[in-house]
Amino acid sequence: MRKHWIALLLALALALPLCAIPALAQMGPEPPPQAKTEETRPEMAPSGEAAQEAEAPAAEPEEAPDALPPSKPSTSPIVTRPDGTQESTAKDSGMDDELVFTGEDDFRYLAFEDLRDRVLEGSLTARMLQESIASIDAMDYTDMYKSLNAQMSSLEAAQKMYAQIPVAEDDYMGKAMQGFIISNLASSYASLSANVSELASGKLQKDSAAARRQLKNAQDLTVVGAESLYFAILELEQTKGTLQRNLAALDRSLQEMELRYELGQVSALTLEQVRNGRATLQSNLSTLEMNLRRCKLQMQSMTGASLNGSLILGPLPALEQGLIDCMDYKPDLREAKDRSYDLFAAKKKLDEAGDSYDDTRESYAQNTYNVRSARHTYEAALYEYKMAEQTFEMNFRGAFDSVKDYQQVLNSAQTSLAFQESTYASMELKYRQGNISHNALLDAEDQLTEAKDAVETARRNLFTAYRTYYWAVNYGVMSSGQSGT
Repeated sequence: MRKHWIALLLALALALPLCAIPALAQMGPEPPPQAKTEETRPEMAPSGEAAQEAEAPAAEPEEAPDALPPSKPSTSPIVTRPDGTQESTAKDSGMDDELVFTGEDDFRYLAFEDLRDRVLEGSLTARMLQESIASIDAMDYTDMYKSLNAQMSSLEAAQKMYAQIPVAEDDYMGKAMQGFIISNLASSYASLSANVSELASGKLQKDSAAARRQLKNAQDLTVVGAESLYFAILELEQTKGTLQRNLAALDRSLQEMELRYELGQVSALTLEQVRNGRATLQSNLSTLEMNLRRCKLQMQSMTGASLNGSLILGPLPALEQGLIDCMDYKPDLREAKDRSYDLFAAKKKLDEAGDSYDDTRESYAQNTYNVRSARHTYEAALYEYKMAEQTFEMNFRGAFDSVKDYQQVLNSAQTSLAFQESTYASMELKYRQGNISHNALLDAEDQLTEAKDAVETARRNLFTAYRTYYWAVNYGVMSSGQSGT
Protein backbone atom coordinates (compact mmCIF):
# COMPACT_ATOMS: atom_id res chain seq x y z
CA MET A 1 0.00 0.00 0.00
CA ARG A 2 2.83 2.38 0.88
CA LYS A 3 4.55 1.70 -2.45
CA HIS A 4 1.29 2.45 -4.22
CA TRP A 5 1.11 5.94 -2.60
CA ILE A 6 4.75 6.68 -3.43
CA ALA A 7 4.17 5.82 -7.08
CA LEU A 8 1.12 8.08 -7.18
CA LEU A 9 3.03 11.04 -5.71
CA LEU A 10 5.81 10.61 -8.26
CA ALA A 11 3.28 10.62 -11.09
CA LEU A 12 1.74 13.86 -9.79
CA ALA A 13 5.16 15.48 -9.43
CA LEU A 14 6.00 14.68 -13.04
CA ALA A 15 2.62 15.84 -14.32
CA LEU A 16 2.65 19.28 -12.64
CA PRO A 17 5.52 20.85 -14.76
CA LEU A 18 3.94 19.50 -17.92
CA CYS A 19 0.69 21.27 -17.05
CA ALA A 20 2.43 24.51 -16.14
CA ILE A 21 4.26 24.85 -19.46
CA PRO A 22 1.11 25.13 -21.65
CA ALA A 23 -0.37 27.54 -19.12
CA LEU A 24 2.64 29.83 -19.39
CA ALA A 25 2.55 29.58 -23.16
CA GLN A 26 -1.08 30.66 -23.21
CA MET A 27 -0.46 33.64 -20.90
CA GLY A 28 2.50 35.08 -22.82
CA PRO A 29 4.27 38.30 -21.93
CA GLU A 30 2.33 41.49 -21.43
CA PRO A 31 2.55 44.01 -24.25
CA PRO A 32 4.80 47.01 -23.59
CA PRO A 33 3.15 50.22 -22.30
CA GLN A 34 3.42 51.94 -25.67
CA ALA A 35 1.59 49.08 -27.41
CA LYS A 36 -1.31 49.51 -24.99
CA THR A 37 -1.35 53.21 -25.65
CA GLU A 38 -1.58 52.64 -29.38
CA GLU A 39 -4.48 50.21 -28.90
CA THR A 40 -6.44 52.77 -26.90
CA ARG A 41 -5.90 55.45 -29.54
CA PRO A 42 -7.31 54.10 -32.81
CA GLU A 43 -6.83 57.41 -34.61
CA MET A 44 -3.05 56.80 -34.53
CA ALA A 45 -3.29 53.23 -35.93
CA PRO A 46 -1.43 52.77 -39.26
CA SER A 47 -3.27 51.73 -42.39
CA GLY A 48 -2.39 50.07 -45.71
CA GLU A 49 1.24 49.10 -46.11
CA ALA A 50 2.16 50.81 -42.86
CA ALA A 51 -0.28 48.52 -41.01
CA GLN A 52 1.31 45.44 -42.57
CA GLU A 53 4.76 46.63 -41.54
CA ALA A 54 3.50 47.33 -38.03
CA GLU A 55 2.04 43.82 -37.74
CA ALA A 56 5.17 42.10 -39.00
CA PRO A 57 7.24 42.40 -35.74
CA ALA A 58 4.36 40.84 -33.77
CA ALA A 59 5.21 37.40 -35.20
CA GLU A 60 8.71 37.54 -33.67
CA PRO A 61 9.18 35.84 -30.28
CA GLU A 62 9.04 38.26 -27.35
CA GLU A 63 11.08 38.14 -24.18
CA ALA A 64 9.67 36.87 -20.92
CA PRO A 65 8.16 39.45 -18.52
CA ASP A 66 10.98 38.97 -16.03
CA ALA A 67 13.68 39.57 -18.64
CA LEU A 68 15.88 42.66 -18.28
CA PRO A 69 14.82 45.65 -20.46
CA PRO A 70 17.14 46.71 -23.25
CA SER A 71 19.74 49.30 -22.30
CA LYS A 72 18.86 51.63 -25.19
CA PRO A 73 15.11 51.73 -25.88
CA SER A 74 14.14 53.04 -29.27
CA THR A 75 10.38 53.32 -28.81
CA SER A 76 10.22 57.05 -28.05
CA PRO A 77 12.07 59.88 -29.76
CA ILE A 78 14.87 61.58 -27.87
CA VAL A 79 15.07 64.92 -29.63
CA THR A 80 12.76 66.92 -31.84
CA ARG A 81 14.72 69.04 -34.24
CA PRO A 82 13.64 72.61 -35.12
CA ASP A 83 12.49 71.45 -38.56
CA GLY A 84 10.01 69.03 -36.97
CA THR A 85 11.88 65.78 -37.65
CA GLN A 86 12.63 63.42 -34.79
CA GLU A 87 15.76 61.64 -33.71
CA SER A 88 14.93 58.12 -32.60
CA THR A 89 18.21 57.00 -31.08
CA ALA A 90 21.14 58.42 -29.20
CA LYS A 91 23.27 57.70 -32.25
CA ASP A 92 21.08 59.98 -34.36
CA SER A 93 21.38 62.79 -31.83
CA GLY A 94 25.15 62.89 -32.06
CA MET A 95 25.59 62.47 -28.33
CA ASP A 96 27.72 60.05 -26.36
CA ASP A 97 25.99 56.83 -25.44
CA GLU A 98 26.75 57.19 -21.74
CA LEU A 99 24.99 60.56 -21.51
CA VAL A 100 21.48 59.70 -20.43
CA PHE A 101 18.62 61.57 -18.82
CA THR A 102 17.62 61.48 -15.18
CA GLY A 103 13.99 62.67 -15.13
CA GLU A 104 11.13 64.49 -16.82
CA ASP A 105 12.67 67.89 -16.04
CA ASP A 106 15.78 66.98 -18.02
CA PHE A 107 16.16 68.00 -21.66
CA ARG A 108 18.68 67.77 -24.47
CA TYR A 109 17.36 70.35 -26.91
CA LEU A 110 17.48 74.01 -25.86
CA ALA A 111 16.04 76.71 -28.09
CA PHE A 112 17.22 80.30 -27.82
CA GLU A 113 13.63 81.50 -27.50
CA ASP A 114 13.26 79.44 -24.31
CA LEU A 115 16.60 80.42 -22.78
CA ARG A 116 15.36 83.32 -20.63
CA ASP A 117 12.54 81.29 -19.10
CA ARG A 118 14.85 78.33 -18.53
CA VAL A 119 17.36 80.51 -16.68
CA LEU A 120 14.79 82.32 -14.54
CA GLU A 121 13.10 79.04 -13.61
CA GLY A 122 16.12 76.75 -13.31
CA SER A 123 19.12 78.83 -12.26
CA LEU A 124 19.71 78.74 -8.52
CA THR A 125 21.19 82.22 -8.68
CA ALA A 126 18.16 83.62 -10.50
CA ARG A 127 15.76 81.92 -8.10
CA MET A 128 17.68 83.26 -5.10
CA LEU A 129 17.48 86.77 -6.53
CA GLN A 130 13.77 86.34 -7.24
CA GLU A 131 13.10 85.32 -3.64
CA SER A 132 15.01 88.37 -2.43
CA ILE A 133 12.89 90.57 -4.69
CA ALA A 134 9.74 88.89 -3.39
CA SER A 135 10.92 89.56 0.16
CA ILE A 136 11.14 93.28 -0.57
CA ASP A 137 7.77 93.26 -2.33
CA ALA A 138 6.19 91.58 0.70
CA MET A 139 7.09 94.48 3.00
CA ASP A 140 4.08 96.42 4.33
CA TYR A 141 5.28 99.87 5.35
CA THR A 142 2.00 100.76 7.03
CA ASP A 143 2.18 97.75 9.34
CA MET A 144 5.87 98.46 9.88
CA TYR A 145 5.09 102.02 10.94
CA LYS A 146 2.44 100.80 13.41
CA SER A 147 4.74 98.13 14.77
CA LEU A 148 7.61 100.57 15.29
CA ASN A 149 5.34 103.03 17.08
CA ALA A 150 4.06 100.25 19.33
CA GLN A 151 7.61 99.20 20.18
CA MET A 152 8.57 102.80 20.92
CA SER A 153 5.57 103.16 23.26
CA SER A 154 6.59 99.98 25.07
CA LEU A 155 10.17 101.19 25.45
CA GLU A 156 9.01 104.55 26.72
CA ALA A 157 6.76 102.89 29.28
CA ALA A 158 9.60 100.59 30.37
CA GLN A 159 11.91 103.58 30.85
CA LYS A 160 9.35 105.28 33.10
CA MET A 161 8.81 102.08 35.03
CA TYR A 162 12.53 101.51 35.71
CA ALA A 163 13.05 105.19 36.55
CA GLN A 164 10.34 104.98 39.25
CA ILE A 165 11.83 101.93 40.97
CA PRO A 166 13.19 103.11 44.32
CA VAL A 167 16.85 102.38 44.96
CA ALA A 168 18.66 102.97 48.25
CA GLU A 169 21.29 105.70 48.34
CA ASP A 170 24.00 103.28 49.42
CA ASP A 171 23.05 100.64 46.83
CA TYR A 172 25.62 101.55 44.23
CA MET A 173 25.21 98.27 42.38
CA GLY A 174 21.45 98.77 42.11
CA LYS A 175 21.87 102.30 40.85
CA ALA A 176 24.40 101.20 38.26
CA MET A 177 22.13 98.40 37.08
CA GLN A 178 19.15 100.77 36.88
CA GLY A 179 21.12 103.34 34.90
CA PHE A 180 22.45 100.64 32.56
CA ILE A 181 18.97 99.33 31.79
CA ILE A 182 17.53 102.81 31.26
CA SER A 183 20.46 103.71 28.98
CA ASN A 184 19.91 100.60 26.83
CA LEU A 185 16.20 101.32 26.60
CA ALA A 186 16.93 104.90 25.56
CA SER A 187 19.40 103.69 22.90
CA SER A 188 16.85 101.25 21.48
CA TYR A 189 14.22 103.99 21.52
CA ALA A 190 16.52 106.34 19.58
CA SER A 191 17.24 103.64 17.00
CA LEU A 192 13.54 102.96 16.48
CA SER A 193 12.85 106.68 16.31
CA ALA A 194 15.41 107.04 13.53
CA ASN A 195 13.75 104.18 11.63
CA VAL A 196 10.36 105.80 12.04
CA SER A 197 11.76 109.10 10.76
CA GLU A 198 13.24 107.40 7.70
CA LEU A 199 9.97 105.59 7.13
CA ALA A 200 7.94 108.77 7.47
CA SER A 201 10.24 110.73 5.12
CA GLY A 202 10.23 107.95 2.51
CA LYS A 203 13.98 107.25 2.73
CA LEU A 204 13.45 103.64 3.76
CA GLN A 205 11.08 103.08 0.84
CA LYS A 206 13.63 104.60 -1.55
CA ASP A 207 16.38 102.37 -0.18
CA SER A 208 14.16 99.32 -0.62
CA ALA A 209 13.34 100.35 -4.18
CA ALA A 210 17.05 100.81 -4.89
CA ALA A 211 17.82 97.38 -3.46
CA ARG A 212 15.06 95.84 -5.56
CA ARG A 213 16.42 97.52 -8.68
CA GLN A 214 19.89 96.20 -7.90
CA LEU A 215 18.57 92.65 -7.51
CA LYS A 216 16.60 92.92 -10.76
CA ASN A 217 19.71 94.13 -12.56
CA ALA A 218 21.66 91.14 -11.22
CA GLN A 219 18.90 88.89 -12.52
CA ASP A 220 19.11 90.48 -15.97
CA LEU A 221 22.89 90.07 -15.95
CA THR A 222 22.41 86.36 -15.25
CA VAL A 223 20.26 86.00 -18.36
CA VAL A 224 22.73 88.04 -20.42
CA GLY A 225 25.52 85.75 -19.25
CA ALA A 226 23.51 82.73 -20.34
CA GLU A 227 23.00 84.26 -23.79
CA SER A 228 26.73 84.97 -24.11
CA LEU A 229 27.43 81.35 -23.20
CA TYR A 230 24.86 80.21 -25.79
CA PHE A 231 26.68 82.17 -28.50
CA ALA A 232 30.05 80.81 -27.34
CA ILE A 233 28.81 77.21 -27.57
CA LEU A 234 27.54 77.76 -31.11
CA GLU A 235 30.90 79.23 -32.08
CA LEU A 236 32.77 76.29 -30.53
CA GLU A 237 30.57 73.83 -32.40
CA GLN A 238 31.28 75.62 -35.67
CA THR A 239 35.00 75.64 -34.90
CA LYS A 240 34.80 71.93 -34.18
CA GLY A 241 33.32 71.30 -37.63
CA THR A 242 36.10 73.38 -39.20
CA LEU A 243 38.79 71.38 -37.41
CA GLN A 244 37.17 68.12 -38.46
CA ARG A 245 37.18 69.22 -42.11
CA ASN A 246 40.80 70.32 -41.81
CA LEU A 247 41.64 66.95 -40.30
CA ALA A 248 39.94 65.13 -43.18
CA ALA A 249 41.80 67.29 -45.71
CA LEU A 250 45.08 66.58 -43.91
CA ASP A 251 44.35 62.87 -44.03
CA ARG A 252 43.99 63.14 -47.80
CA SER A 253 47.27 65.01 -48.03
CA LEU A 254 48.95 62.47 -45.77
CA GLN A 255 47.75 59.62 -47.95
CA GLU A 256 49.12 61.41 -51.01
CA MET A 257 52.43 62.09 -49.24
CA GLU A 258 52.80 58.45 -48.27
CA LEU A 259 52.29 57.42 -51.88
CA ARG A 260 54.80 59.99 -53.11
CA TYR A 261 57.25 58.84 -50.44
CA GLU A 262 56.99 55.28 -51.71
CA LEU A 263 57.70 56.60 -55.20
CA GLY A 264 60.71 58.53 -53.90
CA GLN A 265 59.30 61.98 -54.67
CA VAL A 266 59.39 63.33 -51.08
CA SER A 267 61.76 62.76 -48.19
CA ALA A 268 61.02 61.00 -44.92
CA LEU A 269 61.36 64.32 -43.09
CA THR A 270 58.62 65.90 -45.18
CA LEU A 271 56.33 62.95 -44.51
CA GLU A 272 57.06 63.15 -40.78
CA GLN A 273 56.24 66.86 -40.76
CA VAL A 274 52.81 66.14 -42.22
CA ARG A 275 52.21 63.43 -39.64
CA ASN A 276 53.27 65.76 -36.84
CA GLY A 277 50.87 68.41 -38.13
CA ARG A 278 48.05 65.90 -38.07
CA ALA A 279 48.85 64.94 -34.46
CA THR A 280 48.82 68.60 -33.45
CA LEU A 281 45.50 69.17 -35.17
CA GLN A 282 44.01 66.11 -33.49
CA SER A 283 45.19 67.39 -30.10
CA ASN A 284 43.59 70.79 -30.73
CA LEU A 285 40.35 69.07 -31.66
CA SER A 286 40.37 67.06 -28.43
CA THR A 287 40.97 70.20 -26.38
CA LEU A 288 38.14 71.98 -28.14
CA GLU A 289 35.76 69.08 -27.46
CA MET A 290 36.66 69.23 -23.76
CA ASN A 291 35.99 72.99 -23.64
CA LEU A 292 32.72 72.48 -25.50
CA ARG A 293 31.59 69.89 -22.99
CA ARG A 294 32.56 72.19 -20.13
CA CYS A 295 30.52 75.05 -21.59
CA LYS A 296 27.52 72.77 -22.02
CA LEU A 297 27.81 71.68 -18.39
CA GLN A 298 27.82 75.33 -17.37
CA MET A 299 24.77 75.99 -19.53
CA GLN A 300 22.96 73.07 -17.93
CA SER A 301 23.82 74.49 -14.53
CA MET A 302 22.38 77.88 -15.50
CA THR A 303 19.17 76.31 -16.82
CA GLY A 304 18.60 73.81 -14.01
CA ALA A 305 19.16 70.69 -16.13
CA SER A 306 21.09 67.57 -15.18
CA LEU A 307 24.84 68.05 -15.35
CA ASN A 308 25.70 65.45 -17.97
CA GLY A 309 27.09 67.58 -20.80
CA SER A 310 24.48 66.21 -23.23
CA LEU A 311 22.94 69.28 -24.83
CA ILE A 312 21.87 70.34 -28.31
CA LEU A 313 21.40 74.04 -28.95
CA GLY A 314 18.89 75.23 -31.47
CA PRO A 315 19.80 77.69 -34.23
CA LEU A 316 19.50 81.39 -33.62
CA PRO A 317 16.23 82.91 -34.76
CA ALA A 318 16.24 85.01 -37.90
CA LEU A 319 16.86 88.71 -37.33
CA GLU A 320 14.31 90.72 -39.25
CA GLN A 321 15.57 93.68 -41.22
CA GLY A 322 12.76 95.81 -39.80
CA LEU A 323 14.27 95.58 -36.32
CA ILE A 324 17.55 96.97 -37.58
CA ASP A 325 15.80 99.72 -39.55
CA CYS A 326 13.93 100.81 -36.41
CA MET A 327 17.14 101.56 -34.51
CA ASP A 328 17.33 105.28 -33.64
CA TYR A 329 20.40 106.35 -31.73
CA LYS A 330 19.34 109.42 -29.73
CA PRO A 331 15.93 108.32 -28.38
CA ASP A 332 17.24 104.81 -27.76
CA LEU A 333 20.18 106.23 -25.80
CA ARG A 334 17.89 108.30 -23.58
CA GLU A 335 15.75 105.27 -22.85
CA ALA A 336 18.79 103.12 -22.13
CA LYS A 337 20.23 105.68 -19.70
CA ASP A 338 16.92 105.93 -17.84
CA ARG A 339 16.89 102.15 -17.32
CA SER A 340 20.57 101.70 -16.51
CA TYR A 341 21.21 100.58 -12.95
CA ASP A 342 24.89 101.60 -13.16
CA LEU A 343 23.93 105.19 -13.86
CA PHE A 344 21.21 104.99 -11.20
CA ALA A 345 23.70 103.79 -8.58
CA ALA A 346 26.22 106.48 -9.54
CA LYS A 347 23.51 109.17 -9.32
CA LYS A 348 22.39 107.82 -5.94
CA LYS A 349 25.95 108.02 -4.63
CA LEU A 350 26.21 111.58 -5.97
CA ASP A 351 22.97 112.62 -4.25
CA GLU A 352 24.09 111.13 -0.95
CA ALA A 353 27.41 112.95 -1.19
CA GLY A 354 25.54 116.19 -1.95
CA ASP A 355 23.24 115.74 1.05
CA SER A 356 26.23 115.05 3.28
CA TYR A 357 27.96 118.16 1.98
CA ASP A 358 24.89 120.32 2.69
CA ASP A 359 24.58 118.94 6.22
CA THR A 360 28.27 119.59 6.89
CA ARG A 361 28.02 123.20 5.74
CA GLU A 362 25.11 123.75 8.11
CA SER A 363 26.96 122.23 11.05
CA TYR A 364 30.46 123.71 10.64
CA ALA A 365 32.08 126.94 9.61
CA GLN A 366 32.76 127.52 5.96
CA ASN A 367 36.56 127.18 6.11
CA THR A 368 36.87 124.17 8.40
CA TYR A 369 38.45 120.94 7.26
CA ASN A 370 35.11 119.16 7.65
CA VAL A 371 33.50 121.30 4.97
CA ARG A 372 36.53 121.05 2.67
CA SER A 373 36.60 117.24 3.01
CA ALA A 374 32.86 116.96 2.32
CA ARG A 375 33.21 119.20 -0.74
CA HIS A 376 35.99 117.05 -2.19
CA THR A 377 33.95 113.92 -1.53
CA TYR A 378 31.03 115.44 -3.41
CA GLU A 379 33.24 116.48 -6.34
CA ALA A 380 34.73 112.97 -6.52
CA ALA A 381 31.23 111.51 -6.68
CA LEU A 382 30.35 114.03 -9.38
CA TYR A 383 33.31 113.01 -11.52
CA GLU A 384 32.49 109.35 -10.92
CA TYR A 385 28.96 109.88 -12.19
CA LYS A 386 30.20 111.76 -15.26
CA MET A 387 32.69 108.98 -15.98
CA ALA A 388 29.96 106.33 -15.65
CA GLU A 389 27.74 108.31 -18.01
CA GLN A 390 30.57 108.76 -20.51
CA THR A 391 31.46 105.06 -20.42
CA PHE A 392 27.83 104.06 -20.91
CA GLU A 393 27.41 106.37 -23.89
CA MET A 394 30.65 105.11 -25.44
CA ASN A 395 29.62 101.44 -25.05
CA PHE A 396 26.16 102.18 -26.37
CA ARG A 397 27.61 103.89 -29.41
CA GLY A 398 29.87 100.89 -29.96
CA ALA A 399 26.88 98.54 -29.80
CA PHE A 400 24.93 100.70 -32.24
CA ASP A 401 27.82 100.83 -34.73
CA SER A 402 28.51 97.09 -34.38
CA VAL A 403 25.04 96.23 -35.64
CA LYS A 404 25.55 98.32 -38.76
CA ASP A 405 29.05 96.96 -39.32
CA TYR A 406 28.08 93.30 -38.94
CA GLN A 407 25.22 93.85 -41.34
CA GLN A 408 27.59 94.90 -44.12
CA VAL A 409 29.94 92.03 -43.18
CA LEU A 410 27.02 89.62 -43.62
CA ASN A 411 26.21 91.09 -47.02
CA SER A 412 29.84 90.67 -48.10
CA ALA A 413 29.93 87.07 -46.83
CA GLN A 414 26.76 86.24 -48.74
CA THR A 415 28.31 87.65 -51.92
CA SER A 416 31.41 85.48 -51.40
CA LEU A 417 29.20 82.47 -50.81
CA ALA A 418 27.42 82.99 -54.12
CA PHE A 419 30.80 83.12 -55.86
CA GLN A 420 31.98 79.91 -54.15
CA GLU A 421 28.77 78.14 -55.13
CA SER A 422 29.30 78.96 -58.78
CA THR A 423 32.97 77.95 -58.48
CA TYR A 424 32.06 74.60 -56.96
CA ALA A 425 29.50 73.97 -59.69
CA SER A 426 32.23 74.58 -62.25
CA MET A 427 34.66 72.26 -60.44
CA GLU A 428 32.01 69.57 -60.21
CA LEU A 429 31.47 69.76 -63.97
CA LYS A 430 35.21 69.48 -64.56
CA TYR A 431 35.37 66.45 -62.30
CA ARG A 432 32.60 64.71 -64.23
CA GLN A 433 34.49 65.43 -67.44
CA GLY A 434 37.63 63.93 -65.92
CA ASN A 435 39.66 67.15 -66.01
CA ILE A 436 40.38 67.33 -62.23
CA SER A 437 40.97 64.77 -59.48
CA HIS A 438 38.61 63.81 -56.74
CA ASN A 439 40.85 65.48 -54.15
CA ALA A 440 40.60 68.76 -56.05
CA LEU A 441 36.82 68.48 -55.98
CA LEU A 442 36.93 67.82 -52.22
CA ASP A 443 39.12 70.89 -51.75
CA ALA A 444 36.59 72.97 -53.64
CA GLU A 445 33.86 71.54 -51.44
CA ASP A 446 35.83 72.56 -48.35
CA GLN A 447 36.13 76.09 -49.70
CA LEU A 448 32.38 76.18 -50.25
CA THR A 449 31.79 74.97 -46.68
CA GLU A 450 34.15 77.64 -45.36
CA ALA A 451 32.15 80.27 -47.22
CA LYS A 452 28.96 78.94 -45.65
CA ASP A 453 30.61 79.07 -42.23
CA ALA A 454 31.65 82.67 -42.89
CA VAL A 455 28.02 83.55 -43.58
CA GLU A 456 26.90 81.74 -40.44
CA THR A 457 29.55 83.52 -38.38
CA ALA A 458 28.54 86.92 -39.75
CA ARG A 459 24.87 86.15 -39.08
CA ARG A 460 25.65 85.08 -35.51
CA ASN A 461 27.78 88.18 -34.89
CA LEU A 462 25.00 90.39 -36.22
CA PHE A 463 22.46 88.70 -33.97
CA THR A 464 24.79 88.97 -30.96
CA ALA A 465 25.42 92.67 -31.59
CA TYR A 466 21.70 93.33 -31.87
CA ARG A 467 21.01 91.47 -28.63
CA THR A 468 23.59 93.69 -26.91
CA TYR A 469 21.75 96.73 -28.25
CA TYR A 470 18.41 95.21 -27.29
CA TRP A 471 19.45 94.63 -23.66
CA ALA A 472 20.81 98.16 -23.41
CA VAL A 473 17.64 99.83 -24.70
CA ASN A 474 15.06 97.68 -22.94
CA TYR A 475 16.83 96.87 -19.66
CA GLY A 476 19.72 99.33 -19.39
CA VAL A 477 22.23 96.47 -19.25
CA MET A 478 25.46 97.57 -20.85
CA SER A 479 29.06 96.66 -20.15
CA SER A 480 32.39 97.13 -21.86
CA GLY A 481 32.63 93.37 -22.42
CA GLN A 482 29.39 93.35 -24.40
CA SER A 483 30.26 96.24 -26.63
CA GLY A 484 33.16 94.34 -28.08
CA THR A 485 31.06 91.47 -29.42
